[in-house]
Amino acid sequence: MSTDISTAFLSADLEQLPALQPPDWGNLIPRFSYFIESPFCEPLKITENGQLAAIGSSIMHAETVWLACIVVHPEHRNKGLGNRITSALIGNIDRNIYKSIYLDATEFGFPVYKKLGFEVETEYIHLHREKEAPGFPISECIVPFDEKYRQQIFETDEFVSGEKRSGVLGGFLTNARMYVSGSEVQGFYIHDWGDGPVIAKSPTAGTELLKLRMQQFDTAVVPAESRTASDFLKANGYKIYKTSRRMYLGNKTEWKSNLVFNWISGQLG
Repeated sequence: MSTDISTAFLSADLEQLPALQPPDWGNLIPRFSYFIESPFCEPLKITENGQLAAIGSSIMHAETVWLACIVVHPEHRNKGLGNRITSALIGNIDRNIYKSIYLDATEFGFPVYKKLGFEVETEYIHLHREKEAPGFPISECIVPFDEKYRQQIFETDEFVSGEKRSGVLGGFLTNARMYVSGSEVQGFYIHDWGDGPVIAKSPTAGTELLKLRMQQFDTAVVPAESRTASDFLKANGYKIYKTSRRMYLGNKTEWKSNLVFNWISGQLG
């Protein structure tokens, strides 16, 4: 038996991802394709006899890092590989530059991350809608992305997230929709990035963008503190079906969780 220490995840490894695919996650192949190509990501793997046994990636912003898509092959569980791949990802991070490391923990991963020193910051509420979406009119303040608003979107995102995420965010703005009032961006929604994030500086902007998002998604994920979003979703047919934990290692970043009307994804919060 030959088990390799964590090494870089390569394009040739993509074909093995279906064997590790969790049933309730999005497709891993496009995610790892992005990780391989992005200068902001560092995907790693552990193999055993040439088979992928564990995978994961880091996603680096200016001062913070998220750990993403940490998965252990079903046939290789209970060997400590979740701990090993997570430790390898952390070990590759320059802690002098990146003071905060974040991740979203499933029930399966939570004990692993807790042992590594991660602390729970809050919960994410996962909701699902079975009936058709209400036919809300779309606000006239919602407009397609315009390059002149790029910096305002970055500032809106940083205001809410507390993170400088322009490097990653900048690659997904083409299809964004913005809530613009008086030439000021109050919020944005990107339907084809992750799980369709809705980030807003005001409840009005967030709710109006959420109405648009509801026409395209029957699921939603919001922080527990985002009561305006969760109450609106539940009033329109969405029901909670699970929760997950947002955890951090190092410094806790100050953010406005009540203004996240839908997260980006489990790999970016």
